[in-house]
Amino acid sequence: MSSRRSITIAQLESFEAAAEFGSMAEAAQRLHTTPSNVSVAVSKLERALGVELLVRHRARGVTLTPAGREALAQVRHILASGRELEEWCSAERGELVGKVRLGCFVSLTAFYVPDFLAQMRQQAPQVTVEVHEATTDVLHQLLADGELDLALTYVQEVPAGVAFHAMTTVRPHVIVAATCDLAQRESVRLADLASGTMVTFNTPFAVRRSRQLFTSSGLEPPPQVLASTIETTRALVAAGLGFAILNQRWASGIAADGNRVVTVELADDVTPLRLGTLTRHARPSAKIRLANDILAAHARERHLGP
Repeated sequence: MSSRRSITIAQLESFEAAAEFGSMAEAAQRLHTTPSNVSVAVSKLERALGVELLVRHRARGVTLTPAGREALAQVRHILASGRELEEWCSAERGELVGKVRLGCFVSLTAFYVPDFLAQMRQQAPQVTVEVHEATTDVLHQLLADGELDLALTYVQEVPAGVAFHAMTTVRPHVIVAATCDLAQRESVRLADLASGTMVTFNTPFAVRRSRQLFTSSGLEPPPQVLASTIETTRALVAAGLGFAILNQRWASGIAADGNRVVTVELADDVTPLRLGTLTRHARPSAKIRLANDILAAHARERHLGP
């Protein structure tokens, strides 16, 4: 007779929740059970695996052991596979259920998420949507860790282990203050901007990209003023403190403080950015395909026109 102890989905879910929240009590709230039930489930899982997964700290929650960190990625993969099986069965019955965890590059959220949520609510009302805003580097890590189903982002190089679903390409443009001399021009070249001050959204991707535009054209990147949000970037430009190179176009030229920016086209032949989604699977589930289709349609409408 085998001495191997069985492992249950409930044990895996209890461990995942306890690891995520660092607390048996908060994990219990997530799972709609009691802290003692979560603790017992995790203990049974540890005995079945023969390793300690969590260190219990009296009145200070729990932390992962080295073995627990390794096991967590596997547990998330197993639970995701179980959800995919359930959702596949639902799709076979013509139903879309479950959860879509969308990651979105921070500067894209305002342009894509409102329409996406409205379309998902209309087309798949039984699907719950979670939206996580982050920088590209963080999105890649969340996707690799199994914490996202898909990520909407700009892509220059596709990370290993994920699939890229291209939607459109995006050419950069320039914004300047309405009072700036360049605001009277239809287009400018990077050489016209090199002696100015560049206001840049302070994310690793945006900083790298803006500098690359100049260096790839043989120009020294201008001094940069870093802004913590895109709206702050626009406000600084509107106040006459520099120019910015952006990818998404606002419906209005009014900045948050009432000053105005003007869009000027970039005349240089620069490589456009690819915009699309990243998924962990080359053939995602039906609900992820629907989410991807909604985002793709909106991207094409924004950048190619109806």
